[in-house]
This record gives sequence, C-alpha cells and structure tokens, in this order.
Amino acid sequence: MRSVLLVIFICAGLKSFSQTDYWANIVYFNVGTVYHIPKGITIPDKNIQARIVLNAIIGGSSYNEMKQQYPDSLDIILTSLIESKVIRRDNDHFEVLFPVLIGERRNMLKTLIHEGITDAAVSIDSLLNILKKALYNNPEMIFHFLWSRIIDDCWWGLYNLEFKTDKGPPGIAYIIYPSHPYLCGTNFDNTPDNSQIAVSWSYSLFNEFFSLPSTSAFYNLAMNKPVSEQDHAFFLKHGLIDSNNVSKLFTYNEGGKLDILCDSLKKLYIKRIYGLFDYHELSKEFQIPADELFVMMFHEIAYEIFEILNERRISIPIVVENNPALNLSHLISIRIQSPESKSN
Repeated sequence: MRSVLLVIFICAGLKSFSQTDYWANIVYFNVGTVYHIPKGITIPDKNIQARIVLNAIIGGSSYNEMKQQYPDSLDIILTSLIESKVIRRDNDHFEVLFPVLIGERRNMLKTLIHEGITDAAVSIDSLLNILKKALYNNPEMIFHFLWSRIIDDCWWGLYNLEFKTDKGPPGIAYIIYPSHPYLCGTNFDNTPDNSQIAVSWSYSLFNEFFSLPSTSAFYNLAMNKPVSEQDHAFFLKHGLIDSNNVSKLFTYNEGGKLDILCDSLKKLYIKRIYGLFDYHELSKEFQIPADELFVMMFHEIAYEIFEILNERRISIPIVVENNPALNLSHLISIRIQSPESKSN
C-alpha cells in the first residue's frame, strides 16, 4: 500500500501488565524518500513477549514494575529493543523511539484538528460539489474518489509546500491510540497493461481485504475476461459483479475528463489545507519531529473531515454501519492507461 499500512493483530489470551494492546494500532507510512522507521520495528510482530513489554513501556511502566511482572527474560527483550533502536533507556524508565500519541495528547490532537478544519471542511464543500457533478451517475463513488484519488495523492505536494522542499515526507511508523473511527488507507497497484487500481480500505472493513483477489483478477474483471471460481465468488459476494456476470467495477480513462478533474481537485485540496497548522511549533508541544508530525496529522485531518461529512449524511462506505452489505464496488477503481501512454 502506497500511503499507509495498518497492521492489525488479534492475540487471544494475551496476559500483560499493560492492559492495552497499543501495538495493535501500529501504522506504517513507508513511501517517503527518507526512512525514520527503527530497524527493529517488527520485533513485536515476531515476539509476543517483546510486544507485551513494549505495550507496558508505552503505558508508562518502569523497569522495576516490569521486573516484578516479567522477571525471567525482561533484560534480554529490553536489550533487543534498545539495540534495534525501538526504545532508549534512561535509568529506570524508557523512551519509545517512534511517535506515539495516547491519552491526553491523543485527545488534544483530535480537538486541535477538529477545530482547525471546521472552516476548511466547509470550504471543502466546493471541492465536493465539483466532484458530485462529475460523478452524478455514480454518487456511490464520491468517497472513494475524494479519498483515494484526491486526498491520498496530495501528501507529497502538501509536504513540500509546508516544508519548502522537494524531497517529500519521511517514511515513519507510529501509534495513535485510540485510532480514529474513520481511519482508512489506499492500496495502489499497476495492472498488467500498466493501468492503475486503487482500493480504499479501512480498519472497519479490514477483514474483507485478507482474501482480496490479485490485481490481475481485478483487471480481468474490468476487461470482461474469465476469472477463477474463487475470485468470481469474492466479486459476487462484494458487489463487484452482478448475477449476469457483468462487471460493476468502476473504470475511467487516464487523461480523460475525470482524471484531469482529479488532478485539479488535488491542487484545490492542498490550497485548502496548506498553512492550517504550524508543524514546527506543534512539534514542541507533542514532542514529535515536525516532519513526522505532518505525516500523522495529514491522515488525521482526512479522517476528521470524513467524520464531519458523515455527520452531514454524506455516506462514508468504509464504515460498516454505512456499508452493511460490505459492497466493495464503492471502494475500488481502475484508471485505464491511455493508448498514447502504451505506445511510449
């Protein structure tokens, strides 16, 4: 996934002195040109004991408190996390070496963003109205295009504008707990003919994406070519094909009117969001480097906008309550490569 990857783990019977599994909310933004992700960031994925210890550290437990609960292999685990740059030790206490926002600071961030974008969300109505007109025959696709084809393709341009650079944002791993109810991401991939598929996904619908067919299968569906029985069953279950085996996958042309409109709306979105927040000043308050805080806030801004739009009864189908049938045809599109591009 190009923009953000949410990794979810379910551990039955997990016993720890930290009752909250913060690690379940880890997010990877791994598309930057510079990577700030600790080299040992996957240790808690592979070692349940390390995960328990890291959760305890995030929750504020000291060395002595952890030693009482987990005396046998604590030092080995801590050494592994320290050497792999996941944590730093300061006497009896530890510091996590990637951004984590929990508790009061998490609430502060949400309030800050909500207040900051209230006016911006109103002005985004103009962007939304333009998109509605372009998709008047397919209103169910408005959210997907707003998120995956517009907002989720603005991070590079907005970052460079905010930070006066041309290098783009860093790749980071971070935890925000609790996660935003409208947390979402986009999977981008190229089809066999170099067209591009975009899949909007969310925490709420994440289980449905474990069995997602291959990009080639989606391409075959769009081109009305045969697909396997297993893929056909998935497409039928999730509204991507009708009972007559006709594809309901949304496609549009590279360089066409809708594609050109999306490019112009990206510029409009950047204009709306640029300058809303002083990331350098806020980095002092949240004790997170400004460039990393930008990555976190860029996503949280979008999620907050979606929550506001949902309150205005604009359907946001990444939430199960708005999409009980788990219809994924509203969340996927393929931009078909132009003949001119194919010949180049």
